[in-house]
Amino acid sequence: MINWVKNEFQQGKTLISYGALKVSGLGFSFLIPIFLAAFLTPEVLGIYSLGMMLVYFFNSVTVHSSASPTVICGIEELAESKKISRTITSRAIILLISSAIFISAVLLLKNQIISFTKLTNAQAYLLILVFTGKTIESFIRCILIALSKQIQESIFQFTTSIISLTYIILIHFFWGITLERVFPIFLIAPLISVCFLISKADYQKFLPLAYDKESLKKLFYYTRWMALGGTAVYLLNWGDNIILRKFSTMEDIGVYNLGYQFFKGMIMIFSTIKIYFLPFVSQHIDNKSKIENYLVVKRRKLFLTGVIFSGCFFLVMPLFVELIYKGQYQDSVLVFRILLAGAICSLFSMFYDPIFSSLKKFHVIQSITVFCVIVNLTLDYIFVSHIGFIGAAIATSFSYFLMTVIKIFYFRKYCKPLII
Repeated sequence: MINWVKNEFQQGKTLISYGALKVSGLGFSFLIPIFLAAFLTPEVLGIYSLGMMLVYFFNSVTVHSSASPTVICGIEELAESKKISRTITSRAIILLISSAIFISAVLLLKNQIISFTKLTNAQAYLLILVFTGKTIESFIRCILIALSKQIQESIFQFTTSIISLTYIILIHFFWGITLERVFPIFLIAPLISVCFLISKADYQKFLPLAYDKESLKKLFYYTRWMALGGTAVYLLNWGDNIILRKFSTMEDIGVYNLGYQFFKGMIMIFSTIKIYFLPFVSQHIDNKSKIENYLVVKRRKLFLTGVIFSGCFFLVMPLFVELIYKGQYQDSVLVFRILLAGAICSLFSMFYDPIFSSLKKFHVIQSITVFCVIVNLTLDYIFVSHIGFIGAAIATSFSYFLMTVIKIFYFRKYCKPLII
């Protein structure tokens, strides 16, 4: 038994190292709201959540949508020329356009943003810093993943998290936590983290930047489909808040979003698997034995580990919430437990995502997600209007289950015959 455990550990040593760093580094987008909830009322947390909801809308549509295509195109360029400068230049252009669109939206729609989120005038402008920081972070991470430097990418995110949480702790003890003091860290942390990577960067592989019209067109083409999916994923993750804003109080939105943050953290932890395996699957998509091993052996072990991990969270969550939040957010436990079923479904189906991406079937992922979003928002409206914010959790969990069923069906019917 001991020898078997040692053998399994050695086989997955790189993934375990990557996963440990990645999970530790998830604090930047996961632990911050969890930590803030201990010092903010549910109402203020609801305002924070709605503000971040707007940032993540543009981030999903214009920034995150170009991430996977950049990795795929970067790997192809690296195999061809030992550089990724054309791909990185193309993505830099897309991100600059994205930033200009977001800044323009904030300036032109400031009053509407304030009315919807209840942010102050200054807080609304600070959303620009949040978006800029998320953009820089995504750009750096894509360079590292495209170069198959997953460990360095996870170290970058880990460093960003440590800086962020340290900053939050300092402002709590010296000045007190306000949203005006929290928002800037989303830009400050990744900028400081980049400084630790400068000395070890493989500059020759992505510098000097090289504009290539065909590379830009290719990346833009794939990004179009991912933008559709990015919008759909955003609505799947944040659309609940749109419906909740109509039927619920800010306090209820805050309670729901705390439970949702724990669920989102689980999704992010599980997503490290598909991020880690994307370069591997892309490089070996024509190797039947390696893809079979990935889908059968590796998936079985990782899925079982994820289920056990989820079960532990299911059991300890009531104690954790009571201990940290002193009963303010007790209903968040039920929200998280309902959503946990959706997280497990997502874990099972996300093993197919690197395959879909490697086969350039971006439209498939997006079409499936769009359909499930329609289902989710429809159920949100029905359930929330009758049973409150718990209905949003039920609708979201069911949507993830539906997405899993459709991905399994599509893979077995259309993808499996091509690669196995």
